[in-house]
Amino acid sequence: MTSLAIREAGEADLPTVVLLHGVGNNGSMWTDLMAGLPDYHCLAPDLPGHGRSRAIAWTSRAEAARLISELIEERAARGRAHVVGLSLGGSVALELLATRPDLLDRVIVDGCGALHSPLAGPMKIGVSVISPFLRFAPVARLIGRGFGVTPGEGLDAFVAQMHAVDARSFRRAFADANDMTLTPPLLAAPCPTLLVAGERELSHVRASNRLLSQRMPHAEARMMPGASHGWGPAQFPDVHLRMVAAWIGGRLLPAELVAETTGVESLTEVAEEAAS
Repeated sequence: MTSLAIREAGEADLPTVVLLHGVGNNGSMWTDLMAGLPDYHCLAPDLPGHGRSRAIAWTSRAEAARLISELIEERAARGRAHVVGLSLGGSVALELLATRPDLLDRVIVDGCGALHSPLAGPMKIGVSVISPFLRFAPVARLIGRGFGVTPGEGLDAFVAQMHAVDARSFRRAFADANDMTLTPPLLAAPCPTLLVAGERELSHVRASNRLLSQRMPHAEARMMPGASHGWGPAQFPDVHLRMVAAWIGGRLLPAELVAETTGVESLTEVAEEAAS
């Protein structure tokens, strides 16, 4: 059995949705979303090193994906699940698309790119410097604001979640989420996949979304105007809930979301755009 701590809502025989949180968060960030999906069986694990899974060290994105695969096999109706991943959770969702597409129905990858960012190195150094101080509220608030969390109850909740993160796992998980690569299995994943980001997301993430929407057989890319990283639960929860419900239900997406239409003809062009 999976050793991860799990938050659960809905009847076990309903279609299952697995919700994967961002770095520094835990499964509690999905509480409102789970309440808004009464027709689904929702599972929100605390990823390794986070929340109530803090004692389980984050070792790699591949290992995290393996643990989520176990969760789906053990707890999901019919052994398959929809998956929604934000940031770090999005990187795990991409790993699942590449390695265990047989377990996935419809997938949402939010705020995570599969292309290298020229900012990855400096960001990793910055995270290494501040990670010993995650339990200091001013530091946690600074990180939360950097992730797009607006002041108020949402930021207070983020600070509380940061207090439950293992610092070493935080560093490793952040590095993993920013060390994605394109692979043939990912590009061939047959699952309907929505790639979404805020308008002010890092350029390599949006470039990655455009590329994957063209190269994957059943993928679409959307952008939320006026939003930044972590835009859904933190900034536009109503639009985010409607987006999730529409995608996993196979319905039209909310009109607020704009299609990413800029053409990307080659990996070279994508790399140049990501570096701009």
